[in-house]
Amino acid sequence: MKLLVPLVLLGLAGCAAAPLKDGIYPLQPNQRVALSGTTTLTYDSFSDSRCPANARCIWAGRLSFQFVLDGPDGREEFSLGPDQLAAMPKSLHGARVALDPAGIPPIRTTNATRPGDVIPVTLKITSP
Repeated sequence: MKLLVPLVLLGLAGCAAAPLKDGIYPLQPNQRVALSGTTTLTYDSFSDSRCPANARCIWAGRLSFQFVLDGPDGREEFSLGPDQLAAMPKSLHGARVALDPAGIPPIRTTNATRPGDVIPVTLKITSP
């Protein structure tokens, strides 16, 4: 019995989530960052359907950044953008992921998007 208690405690310690690395992370699309020894965050993609500044549009459009968390709890996807600057994904157990609004690009001036257009983002991760 004396041996069983330490083994159970050791097993539970292995199930605990590794502590996250709070910080500021500038990311490009498809770039990944390790938030802990077991959890990574990937800036998956972005979608910018906002109406150009000098055009008449029926719909104003939307800018959205998609992210993927991979960790011990599995895979979780979430989005951020000007209309939702922060999220608290379940797999981060109370940690907050916030998009730096200063890095959000202005609306395009024309309908044209150039091949290879890239919108980098800066995220701030804070643990509970």
